[in-house]
Amino acid sequence: MAQVLKDEIFERIYLSGVDVFYEKDFRSATMQEIATRAGIPVSLIYNYYKNKAELFDKIVSSLYVNYDKIAYEEEQSEGLPSEKYKSITEDYILKLLEKHKIFVILMDKSQGTKYETAKEQFIHSIEQHIKRQLGKKTHISYNDMLCHILASNFAEGILEVARHYENHEFARTMLDLVTKCYYEGVNSL
Repeated sequence: MAQVLKDEIFERIYLSGVDVFYEKDFRSATMQEIATRAGIPVSLIYNYYKNKAELFDKIVSSLYVNYDKIAYEEEQSEGLPSEKYKSITEDYILKLLEKHKIFVILMDKSQGTKYETAKEQFIHSIEQHIKRQLGKKTHISYNDMLCHILASNFAEGILEVARHYENHEFARTMLDLVTKCYYEGVNSL
């Protein structure tokens, strides 16, 4: 019975941490706020986590972001870019969005942690993917800023879906529209 209570407290701390870090950010959140949200004394949190950074790490490490792997799979497959996205990347992004709060915490609210460059790394990964794909399609040399802008816009589109997440169907619909614009332009809507 004691283990059940311990597991329940652990879960309450974790979920309260997610909510508080999502509403604030790593720097602004306090262990007292997390404890209050969990309905426990703040001293009890320290039986589970030695500090705020360890709790933050536990939360964001539960989300596995490896866009390089997905980009590589896309690059190895045949078909139109929109078809490759649909068959390879869409499900990966939808899985990220199932943990939308943690995704937003990782990308937007991790300043002051070892994860503070996660968003830049995500954008860089997308940017490199776009560069490689452009290199296969054309001999025209574009300014690197074009790939950066496209990657930033795509990443920010995914983040906006995460920030306003309602449910899986909402995420799927919004991603369909965002990627349709991304691959075919606004006039395709």
